[in-house]
Amino acid sequence: MFTMERTDVLVIVVALMLGQNSLQAEVSLKTLDCSAEMKEVRDLLYQQGTALAELKVKLSYSEKEHTALENRIAGLEKQKEDLKRQNADQASVLSAVKTELQNVRNEITGQTKVAFSAGLPVGQMGPFNTDTTLIYNKVLTNVGGAYNQYTGIFTAPVRGVYYIRFTAAAYNSNSYNMGLHLYKNNQHLLHLGEYDSDGRARHVSCGLALELEAGDTVYTRLLANYSLYDDALLRNTFSGFLLFSM
Repeated sequence: MFTMERTDVLVIVVALMLGQNSLQAEVSLKTLDCSAEMKEVRDLLYQQGTALAELKVKLSYSEKEHTALENRIAGLEKQKEDLKRQNADQASVLSAVKTELQNVRNEITGQTKVAFSAGLPVGQMGPFNTDTTLIYNKVLTNVGGAYNQYTGIFTAPVRGVYYIRFTAAAYNSNSYNMGLHLYKNNQHLLHLGEYDSDGRARHVSCGLALELEAGDTVYTRLLANYSLYDDALLRNTFSGFLLFSM
């Protein structure tokens, strides 16, 4: 009986020892696994930290490059504005030089010479739905170049008194009135025309002296629903010349 109990005790002790060793082994394995995982986590964090540091460095360089580009753009914009101002100043100086040169030429010649005459093209002109500036493109004389054959406008080159004259004609157009307006800048100066039929050919003419400032414009306009006619006889003309400068 005693022997059996002792044997049982030994068996129990051995079992306990084996169980304890197994438990310690399992704990050790788990500890090793946790250590390996922690090492992997630390390595991963280190790698991410390194990558983040590299990104910060790259971002810093990018910001510096961006700032440098903005500074270059600002510098170029300033240079452009400086060039614009210089060009404007040069243009102003050039204009002043041209004006002074013209004044000297005028003094040398004694007076600016201005004279022009031009006629309408062959055929019927109008009627139009609105008042229309007439373009006398058959230029006979344009001393001084003050008349523009593409717009029909005379521009006074100097301040002075000018004599302006125009003629108008209509042929076989009793269905329409004939006549013209004369303008100085946007100011209507006069109207001349005929409203009733007067045979197959109708003619009007007018002339007057105008005091003009340099840059003032003079031109004629055909009234709405009015008509003119011209042929090789040059029936419609627009003329002017400088009487004297002031």
